Amino acid sequence: MINKKLGLTSLLTVGLLLTACTTSDNKETEKVSEDTKEDTSWSSVEEEGVLTVGTSGTYAPITFLNEENELTGFEVELVRELGEELGVEVEFETMQFDGLLPALRNGQIDVAANDFAITEERKEIFDFVDSHKYSYGSAIIRTEDDGKFESAYDLKGAKIGLGSLTSNYATFAENIGGETTAYDAGVDTILRDILNGNQDAYLNDRLVLQRNVEEFGDDGLMVDEDVKYHSSESALAVLKGNTELRDKLSEALGTLKDEGRVSELSEEFLGADSTQPVDQSEVVSLEAE
Repeated sequence: MINKKLGLTSLLTVGLLLTACTTSDNKETEKVSEDTKEDTSWSSVEEEGVLTVGTSGTYAPITFLNEENELTGFEVELVRELGEELGVEVEFETMQFDGLLPALRNGQIDVAANDFAITEERKEIFDFVDSHKYSYGSAIIRTEDDGKFESAYDLKGAKIGLGSLTSNYATFAENIGGETTAYDAGVDTILRDILNGNQDAYLNDRLVLQRNVEEFGDDGLMVDEDVKYHSSESALAVLKGNTELRDKLSEALGTLKDEGRVSELSEEFLGADSTQPVDQSEVVSLEAE
C-alpha cells in the first residue's frame, strides 16, 4: 500500500509539473506571437485605399461644420492633405469627443483627429504622429474682470465652464480647485453664461479661445493673456503598435511642413502659426504646479 501511494503521489507530481511547464510554454508562445505579430496598419489602409478618421465636428476651428454644413477645420483639412500625399481617400466619422479614443481602441477608426494633446497617460494605449500644433491653455473671461486672474493659479475656486469632463482642460480645472460644469450644448452657451455671471471662465486652448471670442462677437468677453497653463503638443492619434501607419503619416506630415502647408493651414484656421514650440517659462503645468 505504501508503495502504491508513493507511486500515485509521484504521478500526480509529474502531472502538475508537466501542466506548469505547458502553461509556461503557452505563455511564452503567446508573448512571442504578440512580439512578432505583423504590423499591417498601413498596408491594410493602402490596400483598401481609405483612411478612416474620427473627429467630433463640433470643436471650431479644429473641426466643425461650415455654413454649407460641410466638415472642415484645421485638423480636418490637414488630414485631407495627408491623405492626398499618401494617395488614399480620407473618410471621416463624426462622434462625440469622449467616444473618439474608445472608437480608435476598438478598431472603428484608423486615426483620431480632435486636437489631442500628447500625455503620458494616453501614450500607454495610443501612439502619436509627429506633433503639428504647439500651444497652451488659457481662459475666456468677462472683459470687466481683466486683471482679476493674475496667473492660472488664481482660477482656484472660480466657476469654470468646460466642453468635456474628460479633456486635459477639465483635468487642470480639477487640479487647480475650480468649480466645474460641463456643457454639451456648444461654446456659445458657455460664453453666454459667462456674460450673465453663471460662470467666471471657459477653459480651452488659447488659439481656439481667440477664434471663439472673435466669432461670438461680444466686446464683453476676452481671452485672459495672464492665464497660461498646460503647455501642449497636439498630434493625430493611432492605436499603440500601429507603427507602420504612424510612421507613414509622420513622413507625409514632414513633407507638408517642409512645403509650408501646415503653417498656412494654421494661419487660416487658428490665426497664427502653431507649428513651433511655445515659451513655457510662465506656463503652469497640467498638475497645477
